[in-house]
Amino acid sequence: MACRIWLVGNDSQLAEQLEAWLAPAGYDCERLGTAEAGARLAAGRTEAQRVVVDAGSDGGVLELLKPFKDAGLPVTMLLEAEDLLAVETGLYAGVSGFLVKPCEPRALLAALALPGGTVNAPAGGHFPFRTLEDVTGLSQLVAGLCPEAEMVQIALSELMLNAVEHGNLGLGFVRKGELMSCGAWRNEVERLLDLPEHLDRFAYLRVECRPREVRFLIRDQGSGFDPQPYLQLNPNRSVEPHGRGIAIARILAFPELVFLDGGRCVEGVVRRFAALDLAA
Repeated sequence: MACRIWLVGNDSQLAEQLEAWLAPAGYDCERLGTAEAGARLAAGRTEAQRVVVDAGSDGGVLELLKPFKDAGLPVTMLLEAEDLLAVETGLYAGVSGFLVKPCEPRALLAALALPGGTVNAPAGGHFPFRTLEDVTGLSQLVAGLCPEAEMVQIALSELMLNAVEHGNLGLGFVRKGELMSCGAWRNEVERLLDLPEHLDRFAYLRVECRPREVRFLIRDQGSGFDPQPYLQLNPNRSVEPHGRGIAIARILAFPELVFLDGGRCVEGVVRRFAALDLAA
């Protein structure tokens, strides 16, 4: 039986594009405007298993996020590249997946593949990412949730880049050094990303907002590694063009990095000076 999904928002062109992507993947889509979705919820008519919400369609759509969660409907939110308020509101409302527009079909399917039972923890959500551009954009966006956002952004981007190049793409330490020494690193990463075996390989950034901290968890689909040699700056590698990302991340933002699942997953915590007030 096909998974029934609501496409909620007031941009009919976007909804049409989303349906064109999702229908061939087995999703039974229904397009709903914000007002119509609100009326369905009020009447208890939740004939769907998931919801995709266009956060940029109008301000009222954000008010539906908590009712969706209360109705047991996992939500995937599409948002603009700098819409930190939508991210923050979505995290506190229990949105399970986030995608920055414009997104690609594979990213949308990756977000929808997240099992609602494991991603609906309070105030947390997942951001699939795959490319170097994803790393830059997402790290800048979610770092805005933290004090000293610039430092957090640099630290996050180092860890997310590791997930892409070393985890998902399997680019080893020695090979990266060779590529960087001849200025060919970025071209090789882009080439690897375009290989058929890597097109559907996503990493995931999980963000969880708590009153006194923000937790970031990054997971890749690689074979794992031993992080121990990279936790501290090593004078023996001072002449190398790389290999310091994890140590830099610890120094700038995450002094208590925790690696899990054989190095395929890393979690860092940023302390907040005070709880963010969404009502302000």
